[in-house]
This record gives sequence, C-alpha cells and structure tokens, in this order.
Amino acid sequence: MNKKGAVLAGRIQAELKEFSILVERIELGMQKAKTQNDDFYLDSVALNLHGFYSGVERLFEKIGEGAFRLCQVYSGSKVRLCSAI
Repeated sequence: MNKKGAVLAGRIQAELKEFSILVERIELGMQKAKTQNDDFYLDSVALNLHGFYSGVERLFEKIGEGAFRLCQVYSGSKVRLCSAI
C-alpha cells in the first residue's frame, strides 16, 4: 500500500473507532430511556444517531476522495479513473 493509501486507511480506522463510541452511547441512552421513562435520554439518542449518520457521510466522502486521488490519471483536460474503481 502506498503512502496515500495508508493515510486513507488510517482515517477510515479513526472514523470506525468513533462509530463504536457512538453505538455504545446510543445503546446506553436507549436502555436508560426505557428503564427511566425519560425523554431526555431519547434526545441524547437522537443527537448521537445524527452524529453517526454524519460520520458515515464523512467516511464515504473520504473514501471517494481518496480513491479518486489514488486512481486519477490526467489525459489533457480529461480525467480517467483507473480500472480498480
């Protein structure tokens, strides 16, 4: 794997760690919302779900941008992607 690929892989791994934390918080919030019957915990769950969604969006953007940078070949004014994509 080249240097750019390693950087992309590192960014992906960092996002996945964040996802793990968010999932734990979502699960804990749901448990507390059920046991304590408090909407405050549902608000927390909603915010963490939004964070999870935003993280997935960032992850796909990073993958797309990284793959494009790794595989682009300039041919005059046209850009062709390598066959690996």
